[in-house]
Amino acid sequence: MNRLPLLVAFCCGLAACAAPAMAIDRVKLKSGSQATGTVTAISPTEVVVELGATKRPHPVNEIDSITFDEEPNELTQARFAVATGRYADATELLAKIKSGQVKRPAVAQDVEFYKAIAGARAALAGQGSVADAGRALVAFERAHPESFHYFEVCEVLGDLLSTANLPDRAEGFYSKLAAAPWPETKMRAAVLQGRALVGQKKYQPAVAKFDEALAMTATGDQIDALKLAAMLGKAEAQAGGGGFDQAVGAVETIIAQADPENQELHARAYNVLGNCYRAAGKKQEALLAFLHVDLLYSRFPVQHAEALANLATLWAEVDKADRAAQAQSTLLEKYPQSAWAQK
Repeated sequence: MNRLPLLVAFCCGLAACAAPAMAIDRVKLKSGSQATGTVTAISPTEVVVELGATKRPHPVNEIDSITFDEEPNELTQARFAVATGRYADATELLAKIKSGQVKRPAVAQDVEFYKAIAGARAALAGQGSVADAGRALVAFERAHPESFHYFEVCEVLGDLLSTANLPDRAEGFYSKLAAAPWPETKMRAAVLQGRALVGQKKYQPAVAKFDEALAMTATGDQIDALKLAAMLGKAEAQAGGGGFDQAVGAVETIIAQADPENQELHARAYNVLGNCYRAAGKKQEALLAFLHVDLLYSRFPVQHAEALANLATLWAEVDKADRAAQAQSTLLEKYPQSAWAQK
C-alpha cells in the first residue's frame, strides 16, 4: 500500500493547524448589511476588510460600527452603551479593561476612543466637565490622526468648544471636518462653521457660509434636513445683524416645513425664534418660543439648557419670580456643567 498520499495529507493538516488563524472582524454598515473578514487597513476615509483573496474598502461614512475579533466584552458592551446614550455605563465598562489586556493595536485604539467619546458626549449633555472631556479628545485626535473615528472626533471637539463658548476654536475643528470627501459631511461642516461664526458675532461671514451650504447640489433626506439647518442658521445670522422680522418669518417657515421627527431641528428653531423675539423686545412671544423647547424638546440637553437660561431671565423680567427660580433651579440641577448654567 502506498502510504505517501496519507503522509502528505497528514503533514498538510499539521501545517494548517500551525498557521495563525485570521481574525474575523464584523463591520456593521448603515445600510443594515455586514462585512465580515479581517480589517487590514484603517484611515479617516475608509476601512479595508480582507476575506480570503478579496480586499474590499468601505467608506467610513457608510460604517455604523466595527466589532473586532476577540475584543474584550466590555468594549462591545460600551460601544452599544455609547450608541444608546448611556455614557456613564460605557465609562464604567471601559474602566474594567486592564492595561496590557489588549494586544491588537486597532482594538486598543478603539478602547481609547470610546473612553474619550463617552466623556465628551456626557459633557455635551451637561453631565461632566467639558474641559476634561476636551483634553481627552484632543489627546486622541493628536495621537491617532489615521483613525476611522477622526472626523467624528473633530466634530465633537468643535461641539465641546462651542458649548464652552469658544466658537473661534470650534471653527478650526469644523474646518477639519470640512476636509472629509462626502457631500453630506461637507454640508454639515459648513452649517457648523456658520454657527461658530454666529457665536463670534461675525454675521455676514456666517450668512456666506450658510449660503455655501445651501448652494451644494447633493440630494437625499439627510441633505434636505441639513439645508433646513442651513436656512435656520442663516436666519439666526440675519437676526444678529438686526433683521428680526425677516428672521422670524424664515424660522416660522422652517418650523412648518421640517419633518416632525427632526425634533432637534425644531428645538433649535424655537430657540432661535425666542432669541429673535427677545432681541426685538417682544417678551411674551419669546417666552412662548422658549417654553416650546422646555415642554416639548427637553431631551436635547444643549437646546434645553439654552431655553431654561432664557426662561429664567424672561420670567424675572415679567415679574414671575417663582417661575424664574424654577427655571434656574432646573438648569442648575440638570445641566450644572453647561455654559448656560455658568452665566
